[in-house]
Amino acid sequence: MSENLSAYANYELGEAFFEIINKMVVRDGIPFSRIGEFEIVSPSWRKLADKKDKSPEELKKVDEDYRMEIRDLADSCIIYMGAKTNNKTYKFTLDDYKNFLITTNVDKTAIPNDKIELANYNKKIETQFKKLANHGEETGDNLIDNKDFAAFIYALDMKSERDENNKFKGFYLNGKITPMDYAIAYRELKEDADNMISFKLRQGYKNLFG
Repeated sequence: MSENLSAYANYELGEAFFEIINKMVVRDGIPFSRIGEFEIVSPSWRKLADKKDKSPEELKKVDEDYRMEIRDLADSCIIYMGAKTNNKTYKFTLDDYKNFLITTNVDKTAIPNDKIELANYNKKIETQFKKLANHGEETGDNLIDNKDFAAFIYALDMKSERDENNKFKGFYLNGKITPMDYAIAYRELKEDADNMISFKLRQGYKNLFG
């Protein structure tokens, strides 16, 4: 295992993540509401996060443990992707990513036979890949690694908060990914525009890694 990956990362956790998000959407990214939420944090984190009147030390621990658990999950996903693509560098090119999607059917999109439709399909996959690989930035190294995937998980957890008048107040994290969270990201990742998932990926990377 790469020395840059968490010692707690494992294939099984990565496999579970992809299997669950794969079930969260049906073809074309429509949310499947019968699938429950995916908890990206441990029960112990949840217990402390839900505690009222936390001390400064406890607030710090909530933040540090959240980052650690995001890293453990992201690194586990990278290990799973590496096993499925036979790439143990844990840095994935566009071809690696396409191979992974085909091997696991995570994208839930059938590869079209029509030449024009196939070109459109490949364009959307490339757009999705670049947003993930460059964590929402216009340019980057065009390689998906564990930090990029951590930013993606963080982005999936970022939720909009509104007041009683439906006015936007900001974003919050609750350690849960819902089918709707994933379905929206699924669609926006394929859009050739700087959109909300692009913003969330940038914020996730910045908040996790500075």
